[in-house]
Amino acid sequence: MNVRVAGLLVDFAWRDRGLVVETDGYRFHRGRTAFEDDRARDLRLRQAGLDVIRLSYRQVQDGPEQVASVLRRALSQDS
Repeated sequence: MNVRVAGLLVDFAWRDRGLVVETDGYRFHRGRTAFEDDRARDLRLRQAGLDVIRLSYRQVQDGPEQVASVLRRALSQDS
């Protein structure tokens, strides 16, 4: 949690699997600037060879089974 990857502080990272997960609450990720900043971060991480999964606070809170399923699948794929 909260580790530096490709020069960015990310929410979760599995370096050995090439996966970064960002969790975004509406409070801090709303508006054009936040939207564009998030996309720039995603491009930088992808340029570094990482896959990025971006989840909303509501997705994590209201659908933990679905989130867990997606993460299990992403982590089980060959990197």
